[in-house]
Amino acid sequence: MCDTIESAFVAISRLASGSEATHNVDPVLFPDGGLRPGELIEISGDSNSGKSLLCLELIARIILPTSCGGLELAAVLIDCENSYSKTVLLSILEKHILNQAEPALASTLADPHQLETIQRAALSRLHLITCYSLEQFEFSLLALPALFVKQPELTFVLIDSIATFYWNKCTAKNLIRQDTYQKAHCKTLSRLAGKWRKIVLLTKPSHFGGRQASGRDFETTSAAGALSLDGSTQASSFAGPLTPLMSTASSAGSLIDHRIELTEIDNPSPGGSEQGSADQRFSAFITMADKQQYVRFYLIDKYGINWIEA
Repeated sequence: MCDTIESAFVAISRLASGSEATHNVDPVLFPDGGLRPGELIEISGDSNSGKSLLCLELIARIILPTSCGGLELAAVLIDCENSYSKTVLLSILEKHILNQAEPALASTLADPHQLETIQRAALSRLHLITCYSLEQFEFSLLALPALFVKQPELTFVLIDSIATFYWNKCTAKNLIRQDTYQKAHCKTLSRLAGKWRKIVLLTKPSHFGGRQASGRDFETTSAAGALSLDGSTQASSFAGPLTPLMSTASSAGSLIDHRIELTEIDNPSPGGSEQGSADQRFSAFITMADKQQYVRFYLIDKYGINWIEA
């Protein structure tokens, strides 16, 4: 029994030596060995670029058994966009099972019950939390440690999207910049990831909290604006004119370890709108913690995201 308990000295030595396990959740996106516990990953993009779909793709790889190319780990999805679709996730799971199953297992997949059994076992490793308000979202973040204790095999936390309830927080009497709002939640997520050794992935619109000269991203000139997860802010009331954010990068940037920026490629087909939609392509621009950068291309169909070989 005592052999299974890791001492503080061993844990510190393991972390200091860099020997903590990495999770190769997707070799296309993360070709240099995968993700480490404690890291924060941001997925950004415009509407319909596939942010929510990419979350489901990553979830499928996390929860599938190793015999089907997965990690066989547990994940929690905090769905703020009402974007989760069990039907879509089942299709993605089916795609990976049929394409990645080991030969001994693949020979049994002609039986539809075998496929359903694998899908059902995988779905049992996914914890879904649906939030319909800012209060529910922030309470869900506060409740995560209890879930980690109850389910120690839970390794990944995915949030779609961190920006959903911004306008519930930003009111006439409580003006908060987008990057201030984002940084407050990223600080909380970074602490959770570091303390509990989890990997956190979050989505956001490409315009949210980044470099822009828009009056939408504002705060009062007197507001320190520090946001806390109890729903309060240190700037108690409106006390001055609006100051637009002109050209600063997101202040949450230093908290993010890896970034994935999704973009639609403007490549219309001359064959008409129906043929053009079939040829529609997207790109993923990946920036790793060590500043290495990659570009990947993909298509979206009924089976999810299909990566295009370079």
